[in-house]
Amino acid sequence: MELTDYTIGKEYERSIGFSSIGVQTKYYKDGYWYKKNSCGYEGTAEKVCSDVLGFTNIRDYVPYETCRINGISGCRSKNFLNPRQETFTSFAAAYRFAYGADLTNKIYTCQEPRDRIQFVVDFIYEFACLDCTEYLRTLLSFDMLVLNIDRHFHNMGLIKSETGYRFAPIFDNGAALLSNMNIFPPDECIEDNIEAAVSKPFCGSFERQALVLGTNIEIDYTGLTAYIEAIPHTRAREVLCLQVKRYRKFFPEMKDIPHIKRNPE
Repeated sequence: MELTDYTIGKEYERSIGFSSIGVQTKYYKDGYWYKKNSCGYEGTAEKVCSDVLGFTNIRDYVPYETCRINGISGCRSKNFLNPRQETFTSFAAAYRFAYGADLTNKIYTCQEPRDRIQFVVDFIYEFACLDCTEYLRTLLSFDMLVLNIDRHFHNMGLIKSETGYRFAPIFDNGAALLSNMNIFPPDECIEDNIEAAVSKPFCGSFERQALVLGTNIEIDYTGLTAYIEAIPHTRAREVLCLQVKRYRKFFPEMKDIPHIKRNPE
């Protein structure tokens, strides 16, 4: 499928840090964020991950579409904020505002992942009067499924409006599905690369941090299987197949929940 190529001038550039690959250049234009691939197939990973969420009971996520940006493959997503009425505050920014310190460094003064998670739950309740347990349960469950190696406290966050705080939708899954070819070389065995994947932010094991809270994601396996079969044969597809098979026991079949199914490119 031919990708739309968007020509975007330098005046729309935004330098965004807080990633496993360092500072990334993104573009913001007409209510959309654009991000070029820089280490592999991040744009494909973003799209596939958002499509997979369309076959689950999770409704609050950002849809992505693959595209080309000034001739380079990448993706775009619609701004999930109303710029005139809402602001985004990451967990990292909230903790730095409240205490002038780094949240990641602080949680690692706790010995166990359970205690680190509880520390964040307690802090967010103190900061925003919200219980983030279910929010974290969803993020950590999904990261385990799709192998997102770059979940950090800058892409966990709160949206503030005149009525108070709510949690941000799931976004920023571009480091999932072994998309970073520098970290996961294409000439190495996929299974070995999967085993080498290290999670964030509470510990290096996807399973260990996710199973502290348990999983809360249900999946329409009939729809998801048809979707996967229609995806072109790529490494992202193969990783997703292996992960769905591996973790099916943790995610029950979704029943009678309406949702939008997206077609692969």
